[in-house]
Amino acid sequence: MRNSVRLIAASLLSLALIPQTAFSSPKMTAHVSPAGHQFFYVPMDDAQRTAVAITWASGLPTGPGIHEATARLGIELMLNGGAGGLPPDEISADFEDLDAGSRLWVQPGEIRGFVVAPDDQLDRAAEIANLVLAQPALDNRWLERQKRNLLRDTRIRNATATGLAWSLAREIMLEDHPFKRFWTAAPVDEIQSISAPQIDTWHKGAFGTADLTITAAGTAGPETVARAIDLALAGLPKSANPNPVAFQGPRIRPGTIVLHDPDSPKSLIMTLGELPGAPATDDDIYGIATAVLGLGKQSRLFKAIRSQLRAAYGFGAGMESVARHHRLLRMGGEVDTALLPQALDAMRQSYETFRREGIAREEFPIARNFHLQRIEQNLSRPAGMATMLMENRLNAGSAEDFETLANRIEALERTAVNDTIMANYPPFDEMLTIVITPDATAIADACVITAVDEWRKCY
Repeated sequence: MRNSVRLIAASLLSLALIPQTAFSSPKMTAHVSPAGHQFFYVPMDDAQRTAVAITWASGLPTGPGIHEATARLGIELMLNGGAGGLPPDEISADFEDLDAGSRLWVQPGEIRGFVVAPDDQLDRAAEIANLVLAQPALDNRWLERQKRNLLRDTRIRNATATGLAWSLAREIMLEDHPFKRFWTAAPVDEIQSISAPQIDTWHKGAFGTADLTITAAGTAGPETVARAIDLALAGLPKSANPNPVAFQGPRIRPGTIVLHDPDSPKSLIMTLGELPGAPATDDDIYGIATAVLGLGKQSRLFKAIRSQLRAAYGFGAGMESVARHHRLLRMGGEVDTALLPQALDAMRQSYETFRREGIAREEFPIARNFHLQRIEQNLSRPAGMATMLMENRLNAGSAEDFETLANRIEALERTAVNDTIMANYPPFDEMLTIVITPDATAIADACVITAVDEWRKCY
């Protein structure tokens, strides 16, 4: 569960001295490559580099007996197992020689990838990317290595308080939905039984080119970008991908669950609540609001739990994506076990004050200004520009939505943001709170369990 809001935090004094950001609006144009791939392009002056981003819908395997984590293993195998007859180290070296970069990852509902390279090396970077996409080795020896890596990383993550909290949250929110199996990589025996032929079947069905979303940004120009897109996608099937798995959203079950972990050196609080989906035009409102609530040393939660109570090692809030159009508000952090009840009470009080009163007059221009600076930073690089344009397209935004982004943020008023907070941020008592602690009696009236799979006894 990825996609968290990130802003830069500093002292109120230094923030107040920073002038409001102003930057030119990007201009998007639509094009079609010679092979028939539609793409959206933003020219960038003086970048001397160009990024191309591609999203495939779906991505999760379908069919009886195929574990959803097959997609995760498949991506790792494509990236680390060699392609087109070349060993993986040679592919990596070729990219480094080009001063190029790339990434390919899968999440529920979609596979995302991008390539960024100097303009005069974009074709060669696209050709290398094509080897990975269309001709991965999918060698069984590398598959066994990737399975061991996945299971090892899962064990390491689940041994931490944060990992335990997320494992418990997914069990409660997702139950038997395929997304849970995708994220948790369990049960172990089913992961170990994933075969190279299953990976190959998933690969053949996951990368069809009939319905792609493609964005690009940089200085190469649309003709060069079109050629690079066709090079990158050459040889892939011209079919549609399987329909994304149906998902109605996470089920938030209100209440507090204590997972007793006697070996934990400290305690952890994690509170989760559902926020409305992500229309292209409201991300900035939620970004500004959630940052004021819990990002950085001047945020409400940090002040209440760390600065005043001195109970936390770090405390804050962010937004987490369960799947596209389904996002969570996450609050919490590690706390001193001796102050755990006080920390939970202070968190509840700080959040409810925020939800009831919204952002203060003196906070708002500072938060809006730094949100603008974050947007400006993203739009200053081809990869960031292409990614933000991709989010606009996937969230059913319009060209006007994207091109007027800066003006919309600058025009935002505190009352509009506060109206959203009061209407859409859930009451604390309607949220799920998970506590990992060595003290089973720390939270009065909480449901106490000793293992993740005992959660049903709490409801």
